[in-house]
Amino acid sequence: MSNKVRNESRTVEDLGEFGFIKSIASGCINRLDGVVYGIGDDCAVIGPFGDRVLLVTTDLLIENVHFILDRIPPEHIGEKSIAVNLSDIAAMGGLPRHTFVSIAVPRLFPARVLNGIYGGIKSACKAYGVNLLGGDTSSSPGGLFINVTAIGETNKDSVMYRRGARVGDRIYVCGTLGGSVAGLKILKGEIPAAPEQWPSLVLMHTRPRALIKEGLTIGSCGMATAMIDISDGLVADLGHVCEESKVGAEVQEDSLPISEDLLSLGKQYHVDVTEYALTGGEDYALLVTVPPESAREFEKLLEQKTGAKPTDIGEITAGSDVKCMTPAGRQRHLETRGFNHFTS
Repeated sequence: MSNKVRNESRTVEDLGEFGFIKSIASGCINRLDGVVYGIGDDCAVIGPFGDRVLLVTTDLLIENVHFILDRIPPEHIGEKSIAVNLSDIAAMGGLPRHTFVSIAVPRLFPARVLNGIYGGIKSACKAYGVNLLGGDTSSSPGGLFINVTAIGETNKDSVMYRRGARVGDRIYVCGTLGGSVAGLKILKGEIPAAPEQWPSLVLMHTRPRALIKEGLTIGSCGMATAMIDISDGLVADLGHVCEESKVGAEVQEDSLPISEDLLSLGKQYHVDVTEYALTGGEDYALLVTVPPESAREFEKLLEQKTGAKPTDIGEITAGSDVKCMTPAGRQRHLETRGFNHFTS
């Protein structure tokens, strides 16, 4: 079989989500003026406008991919659609300002549920201090689709990118890991636990919080070298930082920030919560790299400004591999590298 035939027979499943993005990334910028950064990070960066830049991001939420309609209050779906977009702006060190919401709805979709979703959207916008300025509506041949575009801003010298991590940097996480996937598995019945008995884990999945204050503090402090929000899983998103920065990473398994409720769930139902923390996704914590000489000052500042100390989970290394080491000093085998559309 010729290479041409092989290439033509490849599918998006063969490419995977990030392979597909790479395949379309070239040839997208036709005018360089006004573009600071395009495809390849949590937000596009537009400007500068004086000493400020705009941060623009968009995310698509699909029924039965990102949420289970009949197991989540409609208000939570609306809140989540806003929070996951604002998390991208937080990951770039920005302040969110405006949102646009487009939605595709089946013709026989209950108006009560749709109103509940928009109630959640408006509630989240109010809580984060952002405006809902418009969008689009369409009928859907099957399933609910919600697309949100969010716009934020920051000082041009405070933008945080995935690139920039250096060998020797400490790796920090703001927030906890693994709770969202545990909540999802509870809702789907994959863990035989009653949702009402584990409300914190279920809410980590249905009502994630964008860490705006943390992102702003990190962007403006001048100590961090790279940042990303953890949406696809720690290993996958740390892998993005390593790829963009041309470095590797070593994570210490016993340092991962796992909530007490998730640890209790793991013991009761004999599930590997460390695997959840490493690869689960949709935690929307922030992953940050900081030079070792600034590490203690960074920890102190974050705790002072946000009330929570970031967790040091490992170190940026030479090479390109992302490794997780057990307390015994062995490398942990990872069942998956995180969530990837088309292949997960």
